[in-house]
Amino acid sequence: MRTCCDLTYGQVITESGNSYWQLVELQMNTPAIAARRIRLPREIIVLTILVLTFSALPCSQAHVSVNDAPQGSKIELSLKHQVLRGDILIISGRLSTTIGDLPIPLVKVHLQYYRAEDTSFTREVTIITSNPSGRFEDIFNTTSLLRIGPWYVNASFPSQVGYQATSSIEHFVIVVQPALSLYISSNKISLGQSVVFNGLLFACIPCIQDEVTVVFSRPDNKSIQMSIRATPVGGPYPGGFYNGTFTPDAAGVWHVRALWNGNDVTLPAYSQVEELSVESVGAGSALSPLYVAVAVAALAIVALSAMLWRRRGKGLSDQVDRRKHLFRVSGCELLALRYDRIA
Repeated sequence: MRTCCDLTYGQVITESGNSYWQLVELQMNTPAIAARRIRLPREIIVLTILVLTFSALPCSQAHVSVNDAPQGSKIELSLKHQVLRGDILIISGRLSTTIGDLPIPLVKVHLQYYRAEDTSFTREVTIITSNPSGRFEDIFNTTSLLRIGPWYVNASFPSQVGYQATSSIEHFVIVVQPALSLYISSNKISLGQSVVFNGLLFACIPCIQDEVTVVFSRPDNKSIQMSIRATPVGGPYPGGFYNGTFTPDAAGVWHVRALWNGNDVTLPAYSQVEELSVESVGAGSALSPLYVAVAVAALAIVALSAMLWRRRGKGLSDQVDRRKHLFRVSGCELLALRYDRIA
C-alpha cells in the first residue's frame, strides 16, 4: 500500500490499492466532488481531505502519537556503603527512562538524608541533572551529618511534562577508627618469669563489655591467645583499659600483639607488635656467649687463687720445720753450750 508521502496533490488511493475506486479529481472551488464512474459518499470525501492534508507534510511530521501518557523514569544511585567519620562522601546517580534507558537531562533531583529514628531530614539538596547524560552528584564531609551509625539517602524526581515521578533509597554507615595500645613490663626475661602487660582501647563506641584479645606468638610460630574484658574509662572520648600477666613456656623470641574486633559503628583495631626475649637458665648451647665468658673467667680466678694459697701454705710449713729442727737439742747439749760460754 502506498503511503501519504507517495500521493500527489489531488490524488488518493483507497482499498489497499485495489482498482475498485478509481482516481478522483478534486474540484476545490465547488462543494461537489465529481467522479468519473460513481458519486462518492461523504465519508470518502472527509477521508480524502485528511489524506491530502497530511500529504503536504514531511513524513517525519506525519507520524502523530495517539498515546500521550508520560514515560516511566528511574534513578540509579552509586555510593560507598561504609565511610569513616570525617571523610568525604560522594553520592552519584543517573536519571533515565525505564524504556530504552534514555537519559533525562536538565531536570531537578532532590536528595534527602536521614536516620531511621529521625522525624526530619538532616540534609536536603536539590541538583540539576547534567546534559546530555542525565547524571548528578553530591559531595560533602560526613561530619555535617553529626552522628555515626546507619544513614539513608532518598533521591526523588517529581513528575514533569512527559515523565513520571520516581525515587530511590540507599543506605550507608558512618564509622569511626579506634586506637589500641599495648605495653609490656619488660622486653627480656628468663624462662619461668612472668611479664605484665596492659593497654588502652581508645575511642571505642560504646566500650561496654568489650573484650581485647592479646596474642602471644611462640618461637615455633604457634600462638597463645588471651581474651580480657576492657574496663570503661571516662573522658571526652570513651575508652577501655585492659591488663594481665603471662608466663612464657619456651625460650626464644616471642611476639606480642593486641587486637579488637570492632562492632557495627567501629572498625577493628590492632596494636603495635612488641618483642619479648625469653632466655634459658640452664647451661649448654642455650647459654649466651657473655654468660660463658664470665663463667670461665670466674673459674680461672678461683683456680689461680687456690694455687697461690697452696704455695704460700707450703712455704710457711718449711719454715716451721726448720725452726723446730734448730730447737731439737737435748738438755745436755744446751748445758754444754752454756758451760762453754761461761768458761
